[in-house]
Amino acid sequence: MDGEQPTQIANHSVVEKSIRRLREMGLKVQILPKGNDEAYIFIKLDSIIKLIDKQITYPKREVKFEDPFIVIKVWRG
Repeated sequence: MDGEQPTQIANHSVVEKSIRRLREMGLKVQILPKGNDEAYIFIKLDSIIKLIDKQITYPKREVKFEDPFIVIKVWRG
């Protein structure tokens, strides 16, 4: 590599594009590099719940997290 510094995987164009796509979906995403060859992508659970809620068209609904599930409640009346 003649003195070149290896690029962190977090800065790899494919990883950056994936992060950008997740954010465009409305997800709150953070990436934590761990050295050059490893990184962790964190997605806030509330943004996943909000994304699911947007996809449900029934007006009386509630989406919440109850470990280990995301629970969707729908009702009439």
